[in-house]
Amino acid sequence: MPSFHFQTIGCQMNSADSEFYASILTECGFTQTDADNADLVFINTCAVRETSVHKLESRLGELFKRKRLTGMPRIGVVGCVPAIDLEVFKKKHKEVDFVLGTYPDRKSMELALVEALGIALDHPIALKTSAVTAYVPITTGCDSFCTYCIVPYTRGRLVSRKPEEIIEECKQLITNGTREIVLLGQNVNVFGQDFNNKFGFADLLSSIDELDNLKRVRFITSHPKDMDETTLLKLRQLKKLAWYFHLPIQAGSDEVLCRMNRRYTIGQYKSLIEKIRNIFPVSGITSDIIVGFPGETNEQFEETMDVVNQIRFDQVYMAMYSKRPKTPAAQFHQQVDRDELHRRISRLLDVQRAISIEVSQEYVARTCKVFIESNNEDKSVGLTETGKLTFIQQVLKPGEIYNVKITRSSLSSLHGEIAE
Repeated sequence: MPSFHFQTIGCQMNSADSEFYASILTECGFTQTDADNADLVFINTCAVRETSVHKLESRLGELFKRKRLTGMPRIGVVGCVPAIDLEVFKKKHKEVDFVLGTYPDRKSMELALVEALGIALDHPIALKTSAVTAYVPITTGCDSFCTYCIVPYTRGRLVSRKPEEIIEECKQLITNGTREIVLLGQNVNVFGQDFNNKFGFADLLSSIDELDNLKRVRFITSHPKDMDETTLLKLRQLKKLAWYFHLPIQAGSDEVLCRMNRRYTIGQYKSLIEKIRNIFPVSGITSDIIVGFPGETNEQFEETMDVVNQIRFDQVYMAMYSKRPKTPAAQFHQQVDRDELHRRISRLLDVQRAISIEVSQEYVARTCKVFIESNNEDKSVGLTETGKLTFIQQVLKPGEIYNVKITRSSLSSLHGEIAE
């Protein structure tokens, strides 16, 4: 029986794609195993950051060494990196056996994989998982065209899945044991806009919120320009929604945001955060920041530092700007040199680290609703309703929500005990 293994680099969207590909292979008779013993190893790639591309090259180098010695494994590369230019990628990596790009829907993914492997599949695939948390894509691609972002060139323009298809998938997952569903998209807020459907993002969440046996629903990622008060007020009515919002700010300077083509101002962003904190009084808010975007001056970077201090995010995911193929920003003048990039991100990391510690400390003595994801020896691991990673010194049932009293905190996690 042939075996396979998926190595996934990048976002949750890639994780969801890998799970779907794995379902196809399992349906076709393959068995899943570890990378060292698999007959076929796939790497699902990310092109958003240069570091992710370097990670791909490193993993390919390791697989090529093994293949030259033993003739195995057969190697497949899928996702955003080859999607930049499939033919160029194939020519550069001739030892890769299968190369697949990105696709607008799951039927296209299925057809591409079975064709590449030369296998037959005469019925549609239903995603099977025993995991208590499952990722469900609701859109692919993006129409925002931020000047630094490669996503529209690798995953294409916005394509929303049909609402009935998404809801049916959620029902199947719940039947198979899933208790938390995470809706995915490059920009979930614009779900349905590409087919002018009156059934929008908030309507989809409302329908999923009503599903029996579902404990919690989350979503990522939101674009600040498309999240509004009307949507927030609708979401406030949901019973199972986690009060967690990931809203990439990317920079604290209006001039930099304009060059990024983000289409909001810092004033508008702050107003949105204020609305979220008024409507969802106890909420978790995280963000993304790109340090050293082309032309970013010291003064503009200081604006970003000021905004981070003012907003006080739970956590910020930071990256130094790196040129990505086909993006307008790659041709911008005044690229910031590497030494300055490192200096700026080091300062920002120090500031955010202190804020994250203080925000986590505010949870101590508070009772939170923690969704248990897994057990780790004598501990249980889960997430609060605000998205905070929490450890409980007790073995609890995955897929259930417990009231947990927080006893101590650290930079990125909480520790607690079952509340009496």
